[in-house]
Amino acid sequence: MGIEVEDILTGSRVKVFELPKDIPLNQRDKCPSCANSLKPVCVFSDNEKTQEIRFGICDFCGYGGYMDRPAKEWMVDFYKNKWDKQSPRTKDDVIKSSILPKEGVKAGRYLTFSLINKIKIDKARPICEIGCGYGEVLRNFETAGFKNIIGIEHSDHRADFVRKNFGFTVLTGEFENEGLQSRLKNFRPIGIFFSHHVLEHTYNPAEIISLASSLQDTGDYLLLSLPDAAGEHINYALFYLVHLHSFTKESLELLLNKNGYEIVADNSPDKTNIVIAAQKKPDPIPRFKLNQDYHSSFIKRIENGLALNEMGDSRFYNLHWEQKLDEQDSKILLKVKPNGFLGKIGWNLKKTSILAKARLLHRFSTGYSMLVKPLPRESAYSEKTPIKIRFKDGIEFLIK
Repeated sequence: MGIEVEDILTGSRVKVFELPKDIPLNQRDKCPSCANSLKPVCVFSDNEKTQEIRFGICDFCGYGGYMDRPAKEWMVDFYKNKWDKQSPRTKDDVIKSSILPKEGVKAGRYLTFSLINKIKIDKARPICEIGCGYGEVLRNFETAGFKNIIGIEHSDHRADFVRKNFGFTVLTGEFENEGLQSRLKNFRPIGIFFSHHVLEHTYNPAEIISLASSLQDTGDYLLLSLPDAAGEHINYALFYLVHLHSFTKESLELLLNKNGYEIVADNSPDKTNIVIAAQKKPDPIPRFKLNQDYHSSFIKRIENGLALNEMGDSRFYNLHWEQKLDEQDSKILLKVKPNGFLGKIGWNLKKTSILAKARLLHRFSTGYSMLVKPLPRESAYSEKTPIKIRFKDGIEFLIK
């Protein structure tokens, strides 16, 4: 089974990114949490099939992620120089969005920050945020009375913004950078590492957790939030390139236990987000059970997310979804005959309207639409990759 993508429409803060044909790709076939082999469940390809990217699942712990991804050098440069350039913040924006728990503060970030109420920590000890963005959480920790606050930010323009406007110590670069790690050792042991929706972006999350553990002592904490692979809409997990990894609670706990952390508090609000506090202990005890058939479950979710069983012929379909629970699934808003003039006009008018609202009126949404048509079963079928997504031209993803 599979689809051919004619066009992708988004009115949110993300944009459509066509993968360059000459971009270097690195392959991996092992789960970062448990080192078991990943099984491909979906493959993306360009129209000439010269470029393929597989999305795989670990059938043991439920981890999912790209088995083929841009080389680390490309990703490092992207975050350093290009990330989040189209929606910069002002100092007033950041101040407004960091007054807890008032309006303007993201609920997920507040849930992660409020984990400090469930742990015991000396506020004079160093606390470090991995991926501090524009400094909202650093300001939250300052307001809460923490005295020794460090930020780490990969993006040059974000790090410069925080230093200039709020005066925090911010180290620039990826967390695993050797020079940055050397500077962090000056603050060791670090009482709390805080990371809000960053781990899924990192190139090697197992290395991130291992390095964090090496900078902490027994009793220190790691506060984490990230999307939950068990509930985040499968289309968003598949098409959002910068989320290289999709963790379930089980797979995240395996990675934490392996590095000496035990989950001691859980603020996860629903099936779409994981929000946990983990403490470094000599013998960490797991709390989540590995008891699902992850592989077939993911395939079923992709079938629902792409509405594969609702497409009966070769005409085009307007496929729409929201960045919410899988229970929402995707909706076919209209069917368009392959050469239907009015249908194509309607699609282009809708596309122009949404983009105008986003760019001119700053009315953003979490909704996404694709113009797709089903692939013939004989060209889509493969035992190795059950579901295929082929593009009219080059492979396209969502990116920020």
